[in-house]
Amino acid sequence: MRRALVLLVAIVALGAWMGFGAEHPKIGLVLATGGLGDRSFNDQGFWGAERAAEEIAAEYGVSVDDVLDYVEPRSIADYESFYREFSRAGEYAVIIGIGFDHAPILEEVAPDYPDQKFVVIDAVAAVDNVASIVFRDQETAFLCGVVAGMLSETRKGGVLGGMDIPLIRRFVDGFTQGMKWIDAEAEVSVRFVGDWGNPTLGKELSLELYRGNADIIYGAAGASHLGTFAAAEERDGWWAIGTDVDQAWSAPEHADVIIASGLKRVDLAVYTEVMKVIDGTWEAGVIEYGMATDEGIGTGIAFGPWDVSDYIEASYSTVALPNNVVKDILAKLNEAVEGIRDGTIVIETE
Repeated sequence: MRRALVLLVAIVALGAWMGFGAEHPKIGLVLATGGLGDRSFNDQGFWGAERAAEEIAAEYGVSVDDVLDYVEPRSIADYESFYREFSRAGEYAVIIGIGFDHAPILEEVAPDYPDQKFVVIDAVAAVDNVASIVFRDQETAFLCGVVAGMLSETRKGGVLGGMDIPLIRRFVDGFTQGMKWIDAEAEVSVRFVGDWGNPTLGKELSLELYRGNADIIYGAAGASHLGTFAAAEERDGWWAIGTDVDQAWSAPEHADVIIASGLKRVDLAVYTEVMKVIDGTWEAGVIEYGMATDEGIGTGIAFGPWDVSDYIEASYSTVALPNNVVKDILAKLNEAVEGIRDGTIVIETE
């Protein structure tokens, strides 16, 4: 698998497949800055594209390398050139961008290539040939709030956000309502780092929340909330909740304080959108992933030692909780999932 694409060949092969310049479907993937190895957002996007590429490769008798090309931009300034190089090649069934900061670039680039299909993850690009994938993050956060509400001894939780933006406010809203669904008197305090990559400040702000009597903090701050995990290690009874992937797996050195993690299945969304292109059902526009959406997938939680459903998966957490407590929490999580899916639980967001 190519770790970086220095040059995209623009020579179109004969015998194009469905109007694209390749004899088999190809995928172009533009990762977010930071590249592979984050065991989170970028890696998930890659896993989804790779899974689709494996199926396409098997169908056409080619290698995965023949199907999937990807680039790891060093900065946002690199995005436009990569999109244009992929698009000029004319051989990609779909080109995918990972991350909210791709949207404004695609709004500039995509209109210049009206026959090219694009997908952007976690953002909206208002262009006729872009599928904008957004997640109902408030659903994931609500489940995390349920866990916090059932385990908090102080009845106070915290949220460490990366930026004070609508995307992160959805996490705050969901988590707060999840805690209050369990305990109407629960309180949630919020701090914003103002940066996705500052775990030092993340730790400082998390300690402020813990010392303010929060005993569980939900991190929604990218690498910055690694500081939350470090802060939780400083005192018994301080716990943390991760986001996007099971962070007891991605940050195993903190598995002893990460009691749960919200799941944002970027891999499923990428895989599903690619396969829609392949089977001819792909559509542009804004597409929501989550429990209470047409897609019905994309959000969930990692908690406890067992895979329970598509929405409640086992965690690598090593926090020692009595079996009866775990079972009670899992039962309440199941109730919450069903409520979200059938509409009896409505999560309000700004």
